[in-house]
Amino acid sequence: MEKNPEQYGGIYKELAELLGDAAVVRIWKSYAGLSVTFPMKLYSKEYIREFIREHHAEMKPSEIGRVLGLSERRVRQLIHELRAGAEQNTEKTQNGGRKSEIGEE
Repeated sequence: MEKNPEQYGGIYKELAELLGDAAVVRIWKSYAGLSVTFPMKLYSKEYIREFIREHHAEMKPSEIGRVLGLSERRVRQLIHELRAGAEQNTEKTQNGGRKSEIGEE
């Protein structure tokens, strides 16, 4: 097959421009006739929390939001939740002398 996105119709043309002919044919073979909806959320809740846990010290909430596709407000909410969880873990482990970082157990 020649590489020419113009040969495809509709969404397949857009996919060919983004992904190439081979990917379009694979997608077509796997999903032809089905309606596919892509959720707005790309990342899992677990990944988002882990990313924030690892990067909140060196990145601004607005930067984290841009990377993850979240609002700055939501990033700040998650940082607050992670800190609250870390404080609870610290209280539980003080008898053992262990202090945890933000959200780590």
